[in-house]
Amino acid sequence: MPEEKYINRGTCECLSLFFSLCDPIFRGLTAKEIETESGFKADKVYRYLKTLEHKNMVRKVGERWECSPGIVRIADGYRRNVAQKRAEIEAQEREYLG
Repeated sequence: MPEEKYINRGTCECLSLFFSLCDPIFRGLTAKEIETESGFKADKVYRYLKTLEHKNMVRKVGERWECSPGIVRIADGYRRNVAQKRAEIEAQEREYLG
């Protein structure tokens, strides 16, 4: 697939790790457990976790990592976008349907 050359493998891996931590089954894993589950080496797991922590997407509680409340930003942005589109459609309906 020619488009694959535009895919950033590190970003994909980091997001995979993030989505795993958001899954209740994997919530609250230690870095070592994340290494085992993901198959990533320790240095990569550490870099990804610190990047996600810096962006307030995960947090460390004791020795365990989990999604932080910062992930609400993702859903909230999507929700606001949908609400804006809905308002535009409703305005068009009022205009055309009276």
